[in-house]
Amino acid sequence: TARIVELALAGDAPCRRAVGDAGRYVGAGVASLCNLLNPTRVVVGGDLGRAGDLLLDPMAEAVSRSAISSAASLVSIVPGVLGDRAEVLGALALVLQVTFNP
Repeated sequence: TARIVELALAGDAPCRRAVGDAGRYVGAGVASLCNLLNPTRVVVGGDLGRAGDLLLDPMAEAVSRSAISSAASLVSIVPGVLGDRAEVLGALALVLQVTFNP
């Protein structure tokens, strides 16, 4: 996945299409989550998160098209900023929360 994103960002047309297609498919799933859970933010991390607007724009379009309009208007889809540290920082946050807020 990382190599496909790298090539897509460099302008490789088939890879750009693959990332855009992934965004549309993931966006359809996110639309279902919006209909069920009504989140205000969806954070996309990992290799696909590094694709930026190549992935996020098709995701947002799919959510706008497939989710209930009130849910779609409330959600923002953003790239993750924690990078490879996301899992470790999330685990640390969970330990701190359980330790200090039992």
